[in-house]
Amino acid sequence: MNYTFRRARLPEAEAVYHLIEQRIRWMDEVGISGWNKTRYLDFYPLRYFQQQCAAGQLYVLASDAGQVQGAVILLEEDVRWANFAPAAAFYVHNLVSALDAPGAGAAILAQTEALARAKGKQFVRLDCAQTNASLNRFYEASGYLPRGKCTDGPYQGILREKAL
Repeated sequence: MNYTFRRARLPEAEAVYHLIEQRIRWMDEVGISGWNKTRYLDFYPLRYFQQQCAAGQLYVLASDAGQVQGAVILLEEDVRWANFAPAAAFYVHNLVSALDAPGAGAAILAQTEALARAKGKQFVRLDCAQTNASLNRFYEASGYLPRGKCTDGPYQGILREKAL
């Protein structure tokens, strides 16, 4: 499937929120510990995604028909990385893909990396729940190496970085 990676439009914030709700239900169904165990939607309500969209930081992966198949928030700084030397980086947050869009997550990362290069970034940085072995394997295979750990409320994460 062909996708377009672009800044989200305000009405699409709700579609992104619904993708996250679907992923949380899916995590419960398949026994993955992640957003479903950390009160994720309490920390990231719909309003958060609307605010990120208004700030130009919410990006979507849209199908040819315009349907949101995935999304990511790209930040220029991240307090979880405060103990590291400042770097020109994009910080990936809230990456989500539709359950029926295989490869969408990898496409979002590839497009994020391309955008980061175009904007002169040296790194793409993200974090992933320590308990999500399959997602950690995915990030590792995609070139995101572990750089440390982070804690945010009930969330325990691994900081990962990819040099561009």
